[in-house]
Amino acid sequence: MDVVEVQPDPASGRRVAAALDAEADGHEWRRELATELHAALAPGVDAARAAVLSMPGGLPHAGEPLRQAVAAAVTADIRLSGSSAGARIRARKSGMPRGFTNAPKRLNGRGWRHPVFSPDVWVAQRGAPGWFDNTLRPLRPAMRAAAERALQARAQRIARRS
Repeated sequence: MDVVEVQPDPASGRRVAAALDAEADGHEWRRELATELHAALAPGVDAARAAVLSMPGGLPHAGEPLRQAVAAAVTADIRLSGSSAGARIRARKSGMPRGFTNAPKRLNGRGWRHPVFSPDVWVAQRGAPGWFDNTLRPLRPAMRAAAERALQARAQRIARRS
């Protein structure tokens, strides 16, 4: 869970990244490509955030609500170098309230148990199975196509300059 990877073709991504490194203004090219890839994944990020925020609410308490923290942690990660070049949507584990680092994973599953007010009192809390995976699955082909178009456009621009 926690990661949905959209990687059109790893080999072409590495070739484009290598060509960008060879260009004199590679920083500008990288910035433009990263912007286009972020735009390609934006519908998925928005859909995942909306899915977690639409989950049924819990009891009121002091502190940041868990669903809002998880929604804020859903991001698009773009990597343009190395063997793992690609774009992905993930829910980061860091920054979760009350030290609950596995909140995105647990909410995507059936649930979890945790103590309440005392080490002897435990409760079962339910998640919303598939809020992340099932939300992004139908969007994956469109996001992949948008990422491929961005890579193809960059490759064509590099080929014209070479």
